[in-house]
Amino acid sequence: MASNGPCLVVNVHSPGQELMKFTAQKDDRVKKINEHIRSKTKVPVKNQMLLLGSKTLNPEKKLSHYWLDPSTTIHLTLKVVEPSDEELQVFLREMDDGKKYPLRIRPTSSVSQVKEVIKATTGVPPEAQIVSCNGKKLEEGKIMADYRIQKGSIFFLSRFCIGG
Repeated sequence: MASNGPCLVVNVHSPGQELMKFTAQKDDRVKKINEHIRSKTKVPVKNQMLLLGSKTLNPEKKLSHYWLDPSTTIHLTLKVVEPSDEELQVFLREMDDGKKYPLRIRPTSSVSQVKEVIKATTGVPPEAQIVSCNGKKLEEGKIMADYRIQKGSIFFLSRFCIGG
């Protein structure tokens, strides 16, 4: 395996956790450190925030973006960010007639729970609903956070058409 420059030594501190040490290349993305942390702590990457001093590191950026000196040990602080479960107002637009309805859901609401809310609002049974948001069809077994639903998001409702 070819090396792409000197290794960086990365120490990650987090309250209540043992000090974590990793080695990385300057061309590695911050996300690689996040993945190492996830494997050691089981904290999902999306709930991790890495700080270098007061600067929050972007998981998509390379370590070299932060002008890290390979001759020193980098000390990062891990903050665990719990996803908010506050109620969000979103909107439902029916594709058939263009009607728009306000809905109240939570990031932890399942697709089936949201389909029940839609049934209560529109009368369309869940098995007849095709619901999409942010360009993606909502799938059973997922929750709204999987689709990055935010306040003001618009859901689109189509109906299954039987026989054509």
